[in-house]
Amino acid sequence: MSDLKWIDVDVIGEVSKKKYFGRFNLKPYLSHRERADAVRLAETYMRGISESTDQRLFLTTLAFLAMHIVETDAKWWKESTNGLDLVDETPVYAITKALSEIQDPDFGKPKEEETPK
Repeated sequence: MSDLKWIDVDVIGEVSKKKYFGRFNLKPYLSHRERADAVRLAETYMRGISESTDQRLFLTTLAFLAMHIVETDAKWWKESTNGLDLVDETPVYAITKALSEIQDPDFGKPKEEETPK
């Protein structure tokens, strides 16, 4: 698993104002089995939630992160059942953003506009 990448998270929670810091070893890409496991986990998380698209999307993000995160020294993540017990979304989105940047180094950068010929 030489393609694993370490990232640092250092953010303040939007609700709790708590500081979230930790190192995460991320698997950039998931196998078909891991993606299927993430979908099943997301379905478990979302059981009974049908109306809130935002909540369903967030829970799906948590399920996929559970497959991407190989190890961490962040006690707050370990104790939060892969983020489910957090009141803040900021640390989850910080990990997600770092994962996106690993997968695509140009993630979030403005695209150069083509000049007319």
